[in-house]
Amino acid sequence: MDLSSGKIEQRKLAYEDVDKFLGGIGLAVKIIIEEIPDPRIDPLSPDNILVFMTGALTGSPVYGSSRYVVAAKSPLTMAWGESHIAGYWGPELKKSGFDGVVVKGRASSPVYLYIHDGVAEIRDASKLWGLDVFETDESIKKEIGDSSVKVAAIGPAGENLSRIACIASDIQPNGPRIGGRTGMGAVMGSKNLKAIAVRGSGKVRVKDVQRVSSILSRLLPLIMSSPTAQILAAFGTAGEVEEFYEYGDMPIKNFTVGEFEGYKNITGQSFKEKGIVVDVYGCWACPVKCWKVVEVDGRRVRAPEYETIASLGTLLMIDDPHYLAKVSYLCSKYGLDTISTGVTIAWAMECFEKGLITAMDTGGLELKWGDKETVLKLIEMMGRRIGFGSVLAEGCRQASRIIGRGTEEYCMHVKGTEMPMHDPRAFKGMGLQYATSNRGADHLYGLFFRIEQGQRVHDLKIYERVDRFTYRGKGWMVATMEIWSEVLESMGLCKFVDIPPAHVAGLYTYVTGIKKLLPDLLKIGRRIFTLKRLFNIANGVTKEHDTIPKRFLREPLKEGGSKDQVVELEPMLKEYYEYMKWDENGIPQKEVIEELGLKEYATKLGIMT
Repeated sequence: MDLSSGKIEQRKLAYEDVDKFLGGIGLAVKIIIEEIPDPRIDPLSPDNILVFMTGALTGSPVYGSSRYVVAAKSPLTMAWGESHIAGYWGPELKKSGFDGVVVKGRASSPVYLYIHDGVAEIRDASKLWGLDVFETDESIKKEIGDSSVKVAAIGPAGENLSRIACIASDIQPNGPRIGGRTGMGAVMGSKNLKAIAVRGSGKVRVKDVQRVSSILSRLLPLIMSSPTAQILAAFGTAGEVEEFYEYGDMPIKNFTVGEFEGYKNITGQSFKEKGIVVDVYGCWACPVKCWKVVEVDGRRVRAPEYETIASLGTLLMIDDPHYLAKVSYLCSKYGLDTISTGVTIAWAMECFEKGLITAMDTGGLELKWGDKETVLKLIEMMGRRIGFGSVLAEGCRQASRIIGRGTEEYCMHVKGTEMPMHDPRAFKGMGLQYATSNRGADHLYGLFFRIEQGQRVHDLKIYERVDRFTYRGKGWMVATMEIWSEVLESMGLCKFVDIPPAHVAGLYTYVTGIKKLLPDLLKIGRRIFTLKRLFNIANGVTKEHDTIPKRFLREPLKEGGSKDQVVELEPMLKEYYEYMKWDENGIPQKEVIEELGLKEYATKLGIMT
């Protein structure tokens, strides 16, 4: 779909592309590298390619098959970018007869797309521009005359090209679900694309219904008997606050403090006991239902999840559950990633405390730890790019470059993406995962803290319990979990619905009719991960970027569950490169590029001749 010309073209998926890349993120990265005129383009230019892509199993009966990906060159990392969203929008797109949407160019005025039962339309969105995501959802449903339409939209932050702008979908009545990371909302805004509305009356075909049903019936007791699934079902991701705190994993005061008594007030259990959570909801085909609902300003909205509770709570020294429900709602309303928002505000607070940022920079605002009203005000300013909020809306790396004065030292990011809410001093493999992730600091690509909590994945040869404080032997394990994450994201499967890898292979085979064994899937996962790495290399990413802030390398905490620990990154990185068959500079070697069938892409990116 070319918004510059208004031309809409429908293409069929080629079997060989599905065979090599599955779907979801696999197809998205392939399409972007093929279609982008130059990987070094400005991410906010019309030349960037924005891809919405469902997974190979999205919309099927398989548990957790709700996810889709939004990918493009990132304005936050200036390299690879992607964000993942669960809920119902992806299955609805599949039911409308499409696997994905590829957006090129820039519309001359605001538009939205309406996709329904094999038809795609570009519609005027002039009256929607400036609306928040909730207002946008309401307006589009009213215009179309169908309350069942699923809408993915940006808010004012995306319109104003905030580098930390997100995309919201399944916005009402109990949402939204958020695609938060790497600024995909800004790319959408740069194209004058306000929303994509989808409606479908079809069904996702399953090749062998009986065998799929048989596998699922055996899997359900296994999935629901795990302690993690039980916590998520009862309290959502907020139910893990206490456990992460005890590990010394939950960040406090911009990752500088190991203890904070107020955490007890903002656990998922506390939210439930105080009656703040009013309902439970679930994504498509999900038995776990970790999606909890609260009421804010008269709306039923998604309850704050663990990452939001930490990034806008403990990271800022705030322990008020009612404030957290409000601030989560505000970020959703304006379309801001809560992780990046909290980390950027924490950066500003620490710099203000140290005298590196003053009231002259902030327009008179005093930035103090624990100040709820100031945080709420800053989010309003960030969402609409007002005053100092316009600086913060750039994300902490770019904001620190604007301010200067040595402030970048206090910005907790990797490759430009703000750190998630898991301190790598508590789970050292997470430090390696952050350093090597293709989209910058990333807790979900690999989810390695689960392994360091004691999870074993026998199908991937992780048989023994892993010591969270050791650095030895983690290179190959982190790489393996990252590769497996590419498979899950190409399938459209949620990692919180923990299906054993061998069963994923079986389910894929019986849903699609295309036989894949586990080794086949792992090779595809490696192909996808390596292709993203090649894209990043074309954008100047090297070994020096495969690191984490020096705070985690040199500054141990003085108290808490990870007291006296630092991350020994270099030996893990060396082992990782060797396992991935990359050279000492982190560049995939020629033989692995050829083995994975990526020579034509490496050539297009200018890495091979």
